[in-house]
Amino acid sequence: MGFFTEKFTKMGNIFQMGSAMKERETYHGMKGKLFLKAYEGGKLVHDYSSPNIIVNTASILIARLLKDNAEPMSGISYLSIGSGNGSWDPFDPPAPTTAQTRLEYEFFRKAIDLATFVHPETGEPTTVYTNIVDYSVTFGEGEAVGPILEMGLFGGDATAELNSGTMINWRTFPVINKTSTMTLTVIFRITA
Repeated sequence: MGFFTEKFTKMGNIFQMGSAMKERETYHGMKGKLFLKAYEGGKLVHDYSSPNIIVNTASILIARLLKDNAEPMSGISYLSIGSGNGSWDPFDPPAPTTAQTRLEYEFFRKAIDLATFVHPETGEPTTVYTNIVDYSVTFGEGEAVGPILEMGLFGGDATAELNSGTMINWRTFPVINKTSTMTLTVIFRITA
């Protein structure tokens, strides 16, 4: 084998090995988690946490934000509450899907109270940039009153108007009948 043939063969083998290694790398994508606590008369009456579904339209909003900073005007800006589809079993609603683009029946929405970076090892808030952000909203006693079976974060062109903006995530769960004397704190954690 000639000198150059041997060198090209070695380079080819290295390239193939490098390509094979890259194929084995995996990207886990974005994921989310919901933390929900409801209080009535100062007592905890609901404590729920569950993974949530990042929907397909979230990647469109990310691409829009990466393209340029003039459009859209914001990332995640609202949390929306819904009572689901009238045909759902309120104690066993269907699992969320990534194809969802809005809540089944949105009846209340509120601007995010606080968005905080989260330390990946401690789970505590941090001022250091990380790939984990908590979006927190507290619904007061007179807000979002009624049966709640679904929630989602919205951004991009989202406004206070129901069903506006780009859906980021969706979570369905057994009904929480929020009364006018109940407060509800919701934290959606997004990990990129």
